[in-house]
Amino acid sequence: MSGSVSSGLRVLLTNVWMDRAGGTESVIRDVALGLLRRGHRPTVYSPHLGEPARTVHHHGVAITDDLSTITEPPDVIHGQHFIPTAEALLHFPQTPAIQYCHAWQYAQEAPALFPQIHRYLAVDQAVHDRLVQMEGIAADRVELLFNAVDLTRIPQRAPLGAKPRRALAFTKFKAHVPYIQEACRRRGLEVDVLGAGGDRVIANPEQELVRYDLVFATARMALEALCAGCAVIVCDSRGLADFVTLDNFADLRRLNFGLRSLTRAVSVESLGQAIDRYDAGVAAQVAFTARRDASLGPMLERLEVIYRNAIAAPRPSADEVRAATLGFLKVALPRTRNDGRWPWMQERDVMAARIEELEQALAAARAGELHPGAET
Repeated sequence: MSGSVSSGLRVLLTNVWMDRAGGTESVIRDVALGLLRRGHRPTVYSPHLGEPARTVHHHGVAITDDLSTITEPPDVIHGQHFIPTAEALLHFPQTPAIQYCHAWQYAQEAPALFPQIHRYLAVDQAVHDRLVQMEGIAADRVELLFNAVDLTRIPQRAPLGAKPRRALAFTKFKAHVPYIQEACRRRGLEVDVLGAGGDRVIANPEQELVRYDLVFATARMALEALCAGCAVIVCDSRGLADFVTLDNFADLRRLNFGLRSLTRAVSVESLGQAIDRYDAGVAAQVAFTARRDASLGPMLERLEVIYRNAIAAPRPSADEVRAATLGFLKVALPRTRNDGRWPWMQERDVMAARIEELEQALAAARAGELHPGAET
């Protein structure tokens, strides 16, 4: 290998976009900056650059939206997302790789089927099962690697009071927000909304968490709130898990505080029951456990081992790489006049805007149900 422990590894990280705040963007930011602090030389590639990319670049990480600008091949590719991972592998066909997959659904989270990929990483059990049971990846090539957070970015709030006073819905969804607002109103709780679900997206949401006693969130957002010392109820428009305690923390983390944990219907009553479980002492214990178990350091140590194992693995043959390339082109490119795979790249923004309109209308209708006398 051309890199070494002393000089650090050249690591190329990919993400489908780095132009807005989001979960995978936060992972790339934390991993890239963490690798830099550990003496490595990360480069981030994404075809869509914006504020998250500028933040990483500000700290000294190379950023590009054009792989041809990279004239020194990386030692290893840390891929996220189907298309940019494949682009990196096509551009550097002799470079070993890993791919980190983050979602149960979504085409961009599909695995790139190239022999250069030594290990596929799954953020939770659901994603692991997608890769092994649906995408045809051999189980011995898939590893669970849970989300972690950079604790230097997560301030800890002052000790919680005996009763919650301020609540936050930290979410990218909208449909469940009126239920949260009504459940909180009935208990005299102020509630704000942060994230796409409240049309308020900020670059550093973790800095605001310390202002709240109780946070409603899922996935990485829930983990960040726990590390900040907030009491957390895991829920979004897909369903409700529960108030996070020491008894359920490990299971919820294994499920990434996400889809498979959301087993209960969201309603004012179910949310109210979860709110009534609020316990400042329990929340403090969970915060201590979250900060101990979800710190970025151990995740980076594991990634270093995985990178070096990938570098040390035998290289695939030219025929294997050629077959994988042809397979990728067959899957990724349009082949008939009515093939739907290409237009979605252009139509996605239109569809997203329409979904936003429908979610707003649904949220307004539900608010009208909860407050029949109010204007909608």
